[in-house]
Amino acid sequence: MALPLYRNHNAPRQFNRSFNTGLWYDKFFQGWTRDWTIGDRGKRDWINQVTGTPVGEKAFLKEAVLRQVRLVKDLGGEYRCFATGWRFVTGLGRSHPVENGFAWHHILGTPYLPGSSVKGMVRSWAENWVQVSPDDVNRIFGPRETKGEKHVEKHIGNVIFFDALPINPVQLEEEVMTPHYQEYYQQERPQVAPGDWYDPVPIPFLAVAPRQTFLFALAPRRSTAEQDRKDFLLAFEWLAEALSNVGAGAKTAAGYGRFAREENVETEINKWWEEAVQELQQREAQKKKEEAASPVKKEMMQDGYDRDQEAFMRTMGEKWLKKLAEEQSPAEEKHEIALLLKEWYLIYREEQWKKPNKKNKEKIALIKKVLGE
Repeated sequence: MALPLYRNHNAPRQFNRSFNTGLWYDKFFQGWTRDWTIGDRGKRDWINQVTGTPVGEKAFLKEAVLRQVRLVKDLGGEYRCFATGWRFVTGLGRSHPVENGFAWHHILGTPYLPGSSVKGMVRSWAENWVQVSPDDVNRIFGPRETKGEKHVEKHIGNVIFFDALPINPVQLEEEVMTPHYQEYYQQERPQVAPGDWYDPVPIPFLAVAPRQTFLFALAPRRSTAEQDRKDFLLAFEWLAEALSNVGAGAKTAAGYGRFAREENVETEINKWWEEAVQELQQREAQKKKEEAASPVKKEMMQDGYDRDQEAFMRTMGEKWLKKLAEEQSPAEEKHEIALLLKEWYLIYREEQWKKPNKKNKEKIALIKKVLGE
């Protein structure tokens, strides 16, 4: 049957793991019947197509996490890792044909918790469960807007709350809620009272499975302001308490959304960060070497001179030895090429330079000839 999509959309008919799962789940629903209704089976089938294998590309997630870690560190902030103790639901109130929506990261195609939701959760914890003055709450989170209230000083809070991102591909599961009073809730003007004699109506929805780890990050608004730093560390304490005791996302009153800290994952991310820093330093050092090198050496370095031995060995035969053999090549350039090739052999193929085999004998003889050895 036709789908309610743009004309000539060319949308695929089946889900593929290479897709952005969130985009597919939200925009390409195909569970309609011919009379444009959706049965319970259609909803469950659509949900369960994304529950078998964890969603998200590990490499993309790692890149996103490291990008966020770098931003947070540059702002003087910190990050913590928390894993779901039980199921976690995010974006349940969003519109979707299966009745219950889901919050997908628009780039990563994975579930996530928006920074605004993290901020709201922590603020609610501070206001309702912590003995803290309203002035402190307003300073950390910013004042709430109240209708009809005049002369309220509006300002942003001292703490920046980032989106909570998954560390690895996320396992999803089908869940079911069973409201008993559907007839009562569907009335525009209540005439029928809710009662236990109504049959439960199972409604499936999508949830994050237990033991899925997310990165939570906070930073002071002004990294050099002492009060901002105190406030962001205090907010982190409240964050851990709220995640452990109240939970994040939807249906927290039913036990969903509780998290526990995963310090071992933080150690793993620290290693990722150290490796990323080392790689960046190596690239910068390589760039400086290339900038300081002569035109000939720059070209050789682009061919893999000091980073890819196999690639440079191929290029040596295809390009550099030919230049040595060409009569029209300038003598100074030939001499520099020969010196650099000798240097390369002594660093990476010293035994072949001292005792060339049949394959390398002619190459090394040509280099020595140019050098007059």
